Amino acid sequence: MRLIASFCLLFSGIVAAADNTLSDIDYRLGHGLQVADTGLSLGGYATASYEDLQHAPSRVALDNLSLFVWWQGEGRWKFFSELDYENVLASNSAGQEGEERYLALERLYLDYDVTDTATLRAGKFLTPIGRWNLIHATPLVWTTSRPLTTTRIFPTNVTGLMLYGTLPAVAAGFEYTLYGSRGNEIRPNPGIDTFDEVIGAHAILPISSEGQVGFSLAMFEQEDDPDETRQIAGLDFVWARNRYEFSAEAAYRFSEKGHLWDERGAFGQLVVPLAEKTYAVGRYEVYQPAGATQATQLFVAGLNYRYTPAVVLKAEWIAGRNNQSGAPEGFMSSLSILF
Repeated sequence: MRLIASFCLLFSGIVAAADNTLSDIDYRLGHGLQVADTGLSLGGYATASYEDLQHAPSRVALDNLSLFVWWQGEGRWKFFSELDYENVLASNSAGQEGEERYLALERLYLDYDVTDTATLRAGKFLTPIGRWNLIHATPLVWTTSRPLTTTRIFPTNVTGLMLYGTLPAVAAGFEYTLYGSRGNEIRPNPGIDTFDEVIGAHAILPISSEGQVGFSLAMFEQEDDPDETRQIAGLDFVWARNRYEFSAEAAYRFSEKGHLWDERGAFGQLVVPLAEKTYAVGRYEVYQPAGATQATQLFVAGLNYRYTPAVVLKAEWIAGRNNQSGAPEGFMSSLSILF
């Protein structure tokens, strides 16, 4: 525990020193650094963690160093990219599966505003299924762990074309996304079974000033089994009021091989304010992979301390039932900074 406390104090000191140093050039953490009058901006995030999980040695790590580069001029064109250096440093990582250092290309795309309500995107982007996958940056989500429903049922990236926008005259701001790909993923992550081809849509409908509901549909094939056509239907929801928040996602993936190869998952998450900067977080998830006879159930209870909107400390305990999916169980914590 002394090592964890020392690591957190050191990381917090670096954050404070960086904030003070960069204040001379009108920079604030979490807002990115604008490069003079070029329209170019730099940002990113970093995540350090401590884990003490069942059936695994305790682990202290610098998990992510992510860099955002984006450009927006005075015209209709915009550019965005995200590089993520994963598993930068870790204790007890020798010979552990998934601990290899890897420079991931999360996003690389060019946008063109066709009209005020329609933008065309080309390149590599996050798969628009649910909400969590589109947020995904560790300082912006409430827990260190990520629901299986947001990682196992569909590939998290697409390389292709997207058309998206908002219709302000429809339901007080109806948001839509249409996308498609013929595969050929740009710098595919070796840990992800990428799309061989996909066509899909995502829509967000405001239901009040405090909540919205989303719908996802997609039909796709994946590189590891290009002869199996899959379809996915998803539902997501978020409600927030007076710093309370409830969110939920559900996804069902159908397989042409039959119901035994269907895959499904859902979770609900509640956030409750305890103090000015401290929140309690609880989440329940059920996930059943293809071919499984029983569903994995996961229970998460944790705390989230937002030192600033850009610096977040999290700790949580995860318990499981029928955990044949290999989901982590035990204690997880992290310290994240958004640049």
